[in-house]
Amino acid sequence: MKTWVRLVRSVVGVSLALGLANGWAQSFRPWLDPTCGLPGVRISPKAGGGGDFRLYGSSSLGGEPTWEPLAEMTVGDGGAEWRDFNAHSHHRRFFRLEQIPVRPPLAAVDNFRLIDQNGKAHELHRSGEVAAYVLVFADNISLARAWPELKQLRDTFSGKGIRFWIINPHEDWAAIMAKAAELRIDLPVLHDRAQLVARAFRCSARLEAVAVRGDDFTPFYRGAIRDVSETIPVVEQNYLADALNELLGDQQVSLSFVRASAGPMSLRETGGLDYARDIAPIFQKRCVQCHRKGDIGSFEMSNHGVLQSRLADIRRDILTGDMPPWHMDPNSGKFANDFSLLPEEALKLVAWLDAGAPKGDGGDPLVEKPVAPAVEWPLGEPDYKFSLDEYNIPASGSVDYQYLAFRNPIPTNVWLRATVVRPGNRTVVHHALAFAGGFTELQALSGGLGGYFAAYVPGMDQTFYPDGTGKLLKAGAWFLFQMHYTTSGVEAKDRSEVGLYFSKEPPRRELKTMAAYNTKFQIPANAQDHEVVAVTKPFGKAVYIYEMSPHMHYRGARMRFEALLPDGSVQVLANIPAYQFDWQTLYRLKEPVLVPAGTRVQVVGGFDNSQTNPRLLPDGLWGYNQPVIFGEQSWEEMLVGYLNFTEAQ
Repeated sequence: MKTWVRLVRSVVGVSLALGLANGWAQSFRPWLDPTCGLPGVRISPKAGGGGDFRLYGSSSLGGEPTWEPLAEMTVGDGGAEWRDFNAHSHHRRFFRLEQIPVRPPLAAVDNFRLIDQNGKAHELHRSGEVAAYVLVFADNISLARAWPELKQLRDTFSGKGIRFWIINPHEDWAAIMAKAAELRIDLPVLHDRAQLVARAFRCSARLEAVAVRGDDFTPFYRGAIRDVSETIPVVEQNYLADALNELLGDQQVSLSFVRASAGPMSLRETGGLDYARDIAPIFQKRCVQCHRKGDIGSFEMSNHGVLQSRLADIRRDILTGDMPPWHMDPNSGKFANDFSLLPEEALKLVAWLDAGAPKGDGGDPLVEKPVAPAVEWPLGEPDYKFSLDEYNIPASGSVDYQYLAFRNPIPTNVWLRATVVRPGNRTVVHHALAFAGGFTELQALSGGLGGYFAAYVPGMDQTFYPDGTGKLLKAGAWFLFQMHYTTSGVEAKDRSEVGLYFSKEPPRRELKTMAAYNTKFQIPANAQDHEVVAVTKPFGKAVYIYEMSPHMHYRGARMRFEALLPDGSVQVLANIPAYQFDWQTLYRLKEPVLVPAGTRVQVVGGFDNSQTNPRLLPDGLWGYNQPVIFGEQSWEEMLVGYLNFTEAQ
């Protein structure tokens, strides 16, 4: 659409010019607010109604002027007016108006999951039924200035179904936590440590708000929270509040964009990314160990074409943190088996995916250096292995725990450096626990709730025990295996195997397994975050804690391990803010934690028994409209926090 520019006049040192869309010469006029002296524009609708418009501003008309977008508005029968609250920062000001002939259909904004200042995860598409979400992008400096008005907005609108999140893509988590405590912020301040969400939402300015409908996740407002004049009397424009009130009143949002003016948001540059040099090595390091032939990954990352064909899925899983499957809070400790993406790696991958995943002119490292197919025994051939009895699993229904016994034929006591339980059929083996003392040990460990000798759960990386530790297998001991099978829609068979890896010499310390667990709880119907606590008995001696493993079922959402020290202080050992039942990692500390005698370990779990849980249905065994209690089947629940430890010597 053609436009033309006409210099109109100079008012209080500000020159006004109009860029007029054809047919709007009599409808778009310069305007000076007599109350505050701010220049702006006033739009009167033509006969037959208004329309959608985009307003631009520039400080010069010489050469090739730079027109920056200032606002987008829908003009109704009553017309519209807009003031330029930033005119004081310009010697001259020129405006141009363009009509938006056809607005493209709105698309849902990207889903994401981030961790707040308290270590709690928030996922946009799984955060509850509300009228709208307001995401405010801010660093600590701008947040300190804006917190009073954000708090007032929250107090005004939270009871009307509006949820507010603050997103900080600038500072680290410690600085965010400190500032939130200093300002007493009781809203979630989410740490966008790789700046993925800021980029996905095209955030370019501090204190830029994005308001999203709660029903379909489409945006209806973006930009400044409000503007206040520096004149007397003061004039203010409450853009965000007006947009929220219009949404709640089922009215057309009149201003859908106003340029935020609190300063640019500093985002890291990605530079020129090359697939062979920058991208493929990340997939090789973080992903192909599972995404290879014969392994647990849902597809093989064998070449660039495969990655490009799954561009949207990979991008979504990075933004939500579902892949790579490491669900530990990065701020709660250092772990030896951490294979999560570093922030700079995630940034490169998403930038490359957003560019269309180009291959470039170089080769394809995924083809040139293919990963070897998965092998039956990743730790190498066991020193001794045996198979359990074959078991037939029906196509449907539930299967009670099965207990299979095997007599250890090794004639002497042996120290083990690893015990690997290998499921024969992963599609039906929910978990397998091994007890090296038969039914006596099973009973002493409360059927596996209090510990085990060896285990398999989905996602557990079978590896050697921590350096300097081992487990003792006594001669002639009975192995008892607790097998939990789930039906898959077709009849199936399973014959699982066990591999034993001998230690050449006794270890410095014997590795033991215990757990904090709770069986006496009830999760209410429709509870989105119901908290349950379990605590171990005090350690009789000082111990080193090496590893932790959370166990809950499909309603399990989060778990935190805490050491309750004898002096009354609490030490966070691990925080898993986004627990995944289908990937139950054994988290190994980079350095074992020494705790004194008398210490107890507490686990705090959160359960989602609401419609925000995608695993659930309204009613039935998987229904969120009914309470849930402890039970062995997957539609029931558990709270178990396993610990691998040694006594200090």
